[in-house]
Amino acid sequence: MSGVLSVSQAEAVDSAAEQARYRLTTLICWSVCAALAAADAWAGRQYTDPDGISYLDMSDALLKHNWHLLINPHWSPLYPFLIGVATWFARPLGYWEFPLVHAANFVIFLGALASFEFLMRQAILVLSGGSGHKRASSMGSLPAWRWQLLGYSLFAWSTFVLISGLRRVNPDLCVATFVYLDAGLLLRLRMDAGRSRTCLLLGLTLGFGYLAKAILFPMAFVFMTVAILAIGEWRKAAVPLLLTILVFSSIATPMVILVSQMAGRPSFSESGPLNFAWLANGGDALPFSTFRSSPDLKHPMNLLNKSPDVLGFNGRTASTYSPWFDPQYWNAGTKASFSAERQTRAIGRNLTAFIAGFYMAPMWALIAGGVALFFMSRGEPNRFQQLASSWPLLIPGIAGLTLYTLVLVLPRYIAPFLVLVLLGFFPYIFFGYSARRAKPVAIVTSVLAISIFVFSAMFVVLHLTEPIPILRGPGGVFYRAADSLNKDGVLPGQSVGLIGSGWDAMIWARLARVRIVAQMPLEETRGFWQASDPQVQTEVYDAFARAGAKAVVTAQTPPSTGFTDWQKLGDTPYYVHFLAPPHI
Repeated sequence: MSGVLSVSQAEAVDSAAEQARYRLTTLICWSVCAALAAADAWAGRQYTDPDGISYLDMSDALLKHNWHLLINPHWSPLYPFLIGVATWFARPLGYWEFPLVHAANFVIFLGALASFEFLMRQAILVLSGGSGHKRASSMGSLPAWRWQLLGYSLFAWSTFVLISGLRRVNPDLCVATFVYLDAGLLLRLRMDAGRSRTCLLLGLTLGFGYLAKAILFPMAFVFMTVAILAIGEWRKAAVPLLLTILVFSSIATPMVILVSQMAGRPSFSESGPLNFAWLANGGDALPFSTFRSSPDLKHPMNLLNKSPDVLGFNGRTASTYSPWFDPQYWNAGTKASFSAERQTRAIGRNLTAFIAGFYMAPMWALIAGGVALFFMSRGEPNRFQQLASSWPLLIPGIAGLTLYTLVLVLPRYIAPFLVLVLLGFFPYIFFGYSARRAKPVAIVTSVLAISIFVFSAMFVVLHLTEPIPILRGPGGVFYRAADSLNKDGVLPGQSVGLIGSGWDAMIWARLARVRIVAQMPLEETRGFWQASDPQVQTEVYDAFARAGAKAVVTAQTPPSTGFTDWQKLGDTPYYVHFLAPPHI
């Protein structure tokens, strides 16, 4: 990325006036982003998704002094460890657990913000000729603070639109933090800045990045390859890279060994193989599409009752909802075979999601503006050669996008990698213009940056003014259901059965501190509610009782005839049937 700005611009960056503008822009961008993050955390303070329940169950390792909870072949340990530290200090009860986790998300967000600032500083140093490859020409360019404004607008968009801000209880902000740190360190290597120390830090960030999410294990080798290229000479790269490998291996190897032992084969994570089998391979997925036992499954669920089916699933680890806390265990034996046709369909589906999503609007606006500016500068030499020098950001960014395109593209997955690609492309579109054209380019850049900020803020404001229906009212419906369940006699630590879907049920069960140990799948519920023979009810209730359930809960409204022993949980849509007299 070196050699983009003129000598005069490089000198301007070092001037006191430019530094003052840079600091002011940093303060404004940080203040705006922090305010949006705080508002978003508040708007979703009682929200989580099913993934978050698994991470919360893992975070109990600190409170229960059971470190084995943090080792899971499907879920990565760093994020639950961080929220476990927060809950260990605060010891929240009931209503306050989710707000505390979102407060922890805010702290993690500040870490992501700091890591992005580190990346921006390194990028601006390279752009200003900090690597020693200054470009001697009379061409004018944008001041650093405008480039900084554009960069932070991309950060806001990726955080509040693609990652969905701080509302979700998942490690995506942690992933972004490490991706930005890794990319910034690559740029430092490009500038020959403290090579040994930089490689040491790169090993640390790659290792802890893998503990944040499994995708960063294969990406670590991409970053290390780029590090070799950034250093440039094999002899100079050998010792620093060996240091990176040793530090990364010392952090990653224990986790790889433990995951491999649980999976029964060499593995750094079972998340990728499972998602490939579910999505690219088209196989049945528990608990996504079916609960019916496949002859290939090594650990089929216990069929407690037939027609309607009731399945028990006491897993190898106590958790709120075992099928999703330990999907690798329940899906063990699922076969993933490669099919060119299915893989092509998966790639097409993922590319469609990537291109057509509303959340991608700012990217397409940037590209449109960039193309227009590109043709405005047709007379500028070596534009494509300058673009090619962005490889320290483009290679890992494109590699991350490619890995997800093969299996599953979700906005929050691709967010940090997309930012790297855009940061790699746009300096060579928005910079390097003659003095005559610099002013209109600067205006276009500022307008685009501010527009992206407004687009991102719109999502946060929408969350504040139109909260998710389940969060309306005091504490949200999940908390009210959990509170009513505890008050009606199902105590924390006890087990319950479930009729219907387990996705929402995970949330109220976590808040009530109860375990779901048996379930009637959604496709079986009609046969239960419409059964005219009372013996059907008796057999179903006996099946739940054999699994250890003290009560059965459903989000479906029981028929008025034959189900009078079901009672509503407060003012929620949930109903409960007690299998034994409740403890009140």
